[in-house]
Amino acid sequence: MDENTQQQEDNNSTIHLLTPPSFDIEDHVVSYDGHQVKEKIMALLGAFAVTGLLVMTLFVDMTPNSSKQQRAEFTAAAPLIMESTPKPPAVQNPYNGLSLKARAVVVYDVHRGEVLYGLHEDKQLPLASLTKLMTALLAVESFGVSDNVAVAPSTLETEGDSGLFANETWNAHDLVSFTMVTSSNDGADALAAAVGALWTSTPVLQSGEDEVDLFVQRMNTRAAELGLLQTAYTNPTGLDEEVTGGLGSAEDMAKLMTYIWEYEPDAIQHTNELKRNFVSGDEFLHTAENTNEYVNDISGLIGSKTGYTDMAGGNLAVIYDAGMDHPVAVVVLGSTLEGRFEDVKTLIDATYDYVETGWYEYDMEVAGATPQYK
Repeated sequence: MDENTQQQEDNNSTIHLLTPPSFDIEDHVVSYDGHQVKEKIMALLGAFAVTGLLVMTLFVDMTPNSSKQQRAEFTAAAPLIMESTPKPPAVQNPYNGLSLKARAVVVYDVHRGEVLYGLHEDKQLPLASLTKLMTALLAVESFGVSDNVAVAPSTLETEGDSGLFANETWNAHDLVSFTMVTSSNDGADALAAAVGALWTSTPVLQSGEDEVDLFVQRMNTRAAELGLLQTAYTNPTGLDEEVTGGLGSAEDMAKLMTYIWEYEPDAIQHTNELKRNFVSGDEFLHTAENTNEYVNDISGLIGSKTGYTDMAGGNLAVIYDAGMDHPVAVVVLGSTLEGRFEDVKTLIDATYDYVETGWYEYDMEVAGATPQYK
């Protein structure tokens, strides 16, 4: 059963033709004592600085033409050189020792385009309904805010009934929001068929499997264009059918969320709301209840997308403003149905502490390589 039969979201097919990487499903206790690579580099730099100062002192002292004033100026400057070397905060890095259920996670600094914290963040895993992030992106790129689409009858055969009607007309961007908030599978297929029909000059009402197949091809092309190297799609919904609906990494999904936020925010519009009413062009009222029931618990939430299948486990991607217009994307893959929400909360709390305790500033000053967690 899927999250839409538990919360009407994804298919829990147990067919494994595309086999995801194997991980221990026990809780991950991540041991991390700060940015180890960076800190080793800074320790070496500090040692070099001390050694360099000693050598320079001897050089100045032994230079026949060096004056007392030169030696005094150098002696006065030496402490300033030492003080300019960044020092780690006295408190433990908040990311150290996190207990997570997810197989892979990432905390991504949107403005800097850098990973603040990662656990197997580059590993390819099943995406479940995070697949719909790309579906929504292509839909808003293809349709203007005033364009209408019709729900192709064949798309209602998709698993999960979200209350759509055959041939029902919708504002395209409203259908995107409804699909993303409720994780509607038939909504995702309807959007895919409508967009695919644009490329085949086929009337929207006649859209079917061929149009959806064209859409999926474009999904994969778009992923390559965006540099999402671990991402591949086989359908617009993320449902596990004969193969898993989509594969990708936590870092890829963070980058996709970032791109959407920067260039096509309508793709995740209203996903930060617990409930919203939509009225279709045929005057049918549709109440969308968010599959992320904790959206009101995340301060500054901008957008959110859930995903769950038996193959994927619990997935969740969010982007939120950490304060002072500082957006951060957090993605967890391969957690549990409830554990995904707990993992995201743990990572958000740790990130706030990471900034407050000075670790963020320190790591930005050091600007070394992002550590890897195994």
